[in-house]
Amino acid sequence: MTTGVRTLIRVPAFIAATVALAVTLLGRVASGSWPFGLVTNFPVQLALASALLTVIALVVRARITLVVAIAGLVLNGLILAPELTGDRRTARVRTAALTVGHLNAQTRPIDVAALSRHLAAIRPDVFVVLDPDQSDARLLNRATPGYTVYRTGARVTTDPDFVRTVVLSRAPIDHVRRPANPDFGASAVEVVVSAGAPISIVVFGTDSPTTSGRAQNRDRALRAAARWSRSRPPRRIVMGDFNATPWSSPFRELIHDGRLFDTLNGFGLQVSWPESNFVLRIPIDHALLGPGLAATERGTGPSFGSQHRSLLVTVTARSEQ
Repeated sequence: MTTGVRTLIRVPAFIAATVALAVTLLGRVASGSWPFGLVTNFPVQLALASALLTVIALVVRARITLVVAIAGLVLNGLILAPELTGDRRTARVRTAALTVGHLNAQTRPIDVAALSRHLAAIRPDVFVVLDPDQSDARLLNRATPGYTVYRTGARVTTDPDFVRTVVLSRAPIDHVRRPANPDFGASAVEVVVSAGAPISIVVFGTDSPTTSGRAQNRDRALRAAARWSRSRPPRRIVMGDFNATPWSSPFRELIHDGRLFDTLNGFGLQVSWPESNFVLRIPIDHALLGPGLAATERGTGPSFGSQHRSLLVTVTARSEQ
């Protein structure tokens, strides 16, 4: 590579490496403030950008750029390390398992026939569809043989048939209802599975934090989930579209305040949104467990036309060790 070409590349490479490092640091320092907290959701992308800039700096022999790019790579690597190296909780052997899944349909039409075939193949015990298109909500009543269908509506609506959430269950259900706390948001649903030792489940979606007001609504929903979690028995699941990644401040507060465990630990990153953009995809659909449960399987599945991939987790009683 000629000296002129190296010089031409060095300046934009230095600027890009500096911006990547500055954005990473700013996200850490001001993670609780909008819009700075948004960048805390993208350490994977920032790490990959820093790795690419490290290679470029080596090729063009730009020492300062190399130092800055390596600093960005190391810092984002440290942020990602707990999720990539975390251990799974130990489950008790030979205890009954429960498989729970959810899909945020985002009020857009989904492929109900494909979802029905998927459920028939994997046979989860409980599957929740958040914010279905109204025509799809009716189709789900008859498209899932073997499942009992429960529906919840909006808190305030002039249409008594309006559906915010569809719950499909093969397991015996004690009740399906909206959580009492309105901070959960419009599509939240609480389910108690009564097979064996009861398991309490809450599934909900939050506002995307694209504005300060929507970020505050998201954070209120996550705080409501933490309060719900603390008031329930140890066998509990908090699940849904949180619009927050494991590296964001509101998510960490939910884990701490709700006394919960992230099922992502030990299973990799499992990015879930947006389906249409692989480069920007991040894990914002989650399943968190109370101290009485452990995850034995976890994975994302098809989106069926939503921008969110579906999420499925299998849980069982946690070992006392």
